[in-house]
Amino acid sequence: MCDKHGFGVDHLWSSVAFEGPIKDLIHAFKYENQRALALELTPLMLQFWPQELPDEVVLVPVPLSSQRKKERGYNQAELLATQLSEHTQLPISRALNRTRHTAAQAYKSAADRRQNLHAAFEAAPATFENNVVILIDDVCTTGATLEACASACRTAGAAKVWATTVARAF
Repeated sequence: MCDKHGFGVDHLWSSVAFEGPIKDLIHAFKYENQRALALELTPLMLQFWPQELPDEVVLVPVPLSSQRKKERGYNQAELLATQLSEHTQLPISRALNRTRHTAAQAYKSAADRRQNLHAAFEAAPATFENNVVILIDDVCTTGATLEACASACRTAGAAKVWATTVARAF
């Protein structure tokens, strides 16, 4: 659906608009312990998967804080990354970490989201140096999370940072 530059990444592709039934589905996946929905959402992401990729590509799920992961019991981006890895045979790296717990992003303005995530991520240079990183997340609204993650990956030496999400707000 969308292949775009911006949001701090070199390319972003999202499969569907974040509205209507897909918004409800992602909400259930993210907040209502509907982990199995990863199996339904991944094929949407694969519809727009690049046919050709560079040699050194690593899938990187957007990390949750340890507190948020404990509350939910899982990270929805990790579930999507696992499914994408199974279909593409690309490795997953969990070397991008959230350095601190941040307030929930929902209902914040774009500026508040960026401020909330400032310096909230760090990446291990040995993992990212000269690699193409593909950030994996469920939804892109303002792009603040992807931008903060991409910045950490670039600081760690990533050659390029791409991102893919199930849905994107327009």
